[in-house]
Amino acid sequence: MQQIDVLQEKVRGLPDAPGVYLFRDGRGHVLYIGKALSLKKRVSSYFTEAPDVPERSQIRIMMEQVADLEFIITANELEALILESNLIKSHKPRYNIALKDDKHYPFLKLDLKEPFPWVQVVRRIKDDGALYYGPYVPTTAMWDVLALVNKTIPLRKCRSIEGRRLCLEYHLGRCAGPCEGLIDGPAYGELVDQARLLLEGKDQDLTQRLAKQMRQAAEALQFEQAAKYRDQIASLRQVFERQRIISPRGENQDIFGLAAEGGEAQIQLFLIRRGRLIGRETFTFELKAETAGDLLSSLIKQFYLGARDIPQEILLSHPLEDAPLITAWLDSRANRRVQLLVPRRGRKVRLVQLAMTNAQEALALSLRSSQSRAQALKELQEVLDLPAPPRRIEAYDISNISGTLAVGSQVVWEDGKPKKSAYKRYKIKTVQGPDDFAMLAEVVRRRLNKAEEMPLPDLILLDGGRGQLNAALGVVRELGLHSLPMVSLAKEEELVFQPSRSTPIALPERSRARQLLQQIRDESHRFAITYHRALRGKSAIRSLLDDVPGIGAKRRRALLTQFGSLRRLREASIEELRHAAGISESLATTIHDVVGAVSV
Repeated sequence: MQQIDVLQEKVRGLPDAPGVYLFRDGRGHVLYIGKALSLKKRVSSYFTEAPDVPERSQIRIMMEQVADLEFIITANELEALILESNLIKSHKPRYNIALKDDKHYPFLKLDLKEPFPWVQVVRRIKDDGALYYGPYVPTTAMWDVLALVNKTIPLRKCRSIEGRRLCLEYHLGRCAGPCEGLIDGPAYGELVDQARLLLEGKDQDLTQRLAKQMRQAAEALQFEQAAKYRDQIASLRQVFERQRIISPRGENQDIFGLAAEGGEAQIQLFLIRRGRLIGRETFTFELKAETAGDLLSSLIKQFYLGARDIPQEILLSHPLEDAPLITAWLDSRANRRVQLLVPRRGRKVRLVQLAMTNAQEALALSLRSSQSRAQALKELQEVLDLPAPPRRIEAYDISNISGTLAVGSQVVWEDGKPKKSAYKRYKIKTVQGPDDFAMLAEVVRRRLNKAEEMPLPDLILLDGGRGQLNAALGVVRELGLHSLPMVSLAKEEELVFQPSRSTPIALPERSRARQLLQQIRDESHRFAITYHRALRGKSAIRSLLDDVPGIGAKRRRALLTQFGSLRRLREASIEELRHAAGISESLATTIHDVVGAVSV
C-alpha cells in the first residue's frame, strides 16, 4: 500500500512539460516507455478509471504490475520522440510494440576517404563520412546488389592492400590490382563512380556511361576493353530487367500496408527505388490495445531509427495521429523533406492497396496456422489426458559417437511454435562411455534443478522409447515432480510412450498432434546434432593445428573461435588466417597448406 502511495505521489508531482516516461515493475524491469507533450496529463490518464473496454483492460493488466515510474524532460515533443525510440530499442519493454527479430538490416558502405575504396557489408552506420546504401530488405537483396557490383566493377575485395600480392580475384577479372600498382588513382576513381551509380540505382546513367566508353574503346581499336564494357552492360540489363517496374516516373517510395484480425497484425513493406520494386518485408505483431495508426507509428520510428536511405515519399494504409511530429523527425534524419501520405485516389492508392492485399494474405495464412496449432495442442491434451493444452513443451535429445563429445539439447515450443531464445545446449559432464540413458538423465536433472529460474513445462518430450522415458522418469521422481507430464516418441513407428500406460499410443498419421510431436522431436534432434558436429569440427581443427609449429594454445583458440569448423578453416584465405590469429604471412601460409591437404 505504501508503494502505491509513493507511485501516486510521483504522478501528482509530474511536470506539465514534454518528455519520456518509463513504467517499471517490482524487479526494476521496464514494462513500457512512452512520450508525451505533457508528462503530467499523459501519465495521469493511466490511473483514471474508464469503462471496461478491451483497450482499458489491457492497460489495467499492465498497470497492475507497475511499481515505479521514471521520467525524462525534453525540450520539445520531437526530442521526446527521438529519445522514446532510442530507449525502446535499448530496453525492449514488454508492453511496447517492437520488431520481433530486432534485426539490424545490412548496409553497403563505400568509404571515399580511402585511396582505393571498396564496397563492404556493415550492420551499423557510423558518423564517419563514408557513403552508406540501404537498408536492404530482405537481406538477399543486398547480396544480389553486392554480387552485381563485384561481377561488373573490378574494385578491390581485400580489407587492406598493404603488403598484398595479386590474388585469385585479379586473375578472375574481379579486381583491377591496385595492390601492385596495376591501376592508378584516376582510373580507379572511374570505377568508384560506376559503383556509386549502381548503388544509387542509377542503372540507366551507368549503362549510358559504359556504352559511351565501349564506343570510345572500339574507335581506339581497344577491342578487348570494349568487350569488357559490353559484358558489363549485358550483366546490368539482365539483373534490372528482373526487377518489377512499379512506376515509370522513377520515384523512391516506401509503402506500408496493414491488416489486423484476431489479436494479430501483419504489415507489408514494399521498397521502391527509381520506380523499381527492390525489396519486400513482412512484420508480424501481437495486438494488445493499439490502433492501426499506433502500430504503424511505432514501426516507422523503429525501422527508420538506424536508416539513412529514407525515401522522399512514405505511403501508408492508415493515418498516424502524430504524423506531423514523425514527419519532422524524418526530415531531420534525411536532411531533406519527407512526405508521409495516406493516398485516397490515383496510382498511389493502388500501390497501398497492393501492400494491404499482401498483408491480408499473410494474415490469413498466419491465422490458419494459429488455428491448426491450437487444434494440435487441444488434441494432445485429449490424447495424453492432460489438464489443459500444453502451451509450453520442452524436448530433449542426446548426440555422441561411442560416448565421445557427448552433448544434449533442449528445445522449447510455446503455443505450438519454437521459442529459439529458450533453446539450450549441454555438454555431458558426469557420464563416461556410451550410455545414452544416463546422459539423458543428466540433462533432464540439470534442467529441472533450475526450476526456480525458468517455468516448468506443461509437457516434456523425449526422443526415444521406453528406456529414455524411464531414465528421465527416475529424475522426475527423485526431485519430487511426480505430476510433471512426460512422454517419449520413438522413431520409425512413431509410437508415443507414457509413464501411466503399459502399451504405447499409435497416433494416426494425419493426426495434428502426431505431426506436432514429430516436428518438435526432429527439432531437438537437429539441434543436438548441430552442436555435436560443431564440437567435432573444433576437435578436428585442434588436433590438426597441434602439428603446426608456432601455433600455441592462444592462437589455436583464436582460430577455433573465428572459424569453428574444418571446412570454414579450409575456405579461409591467408589474409583471413593472419587477421584471426595475429600471425605472420609465412605461418598463415603454412596453416593454409596443412589444412588444404586434408579432405573434408
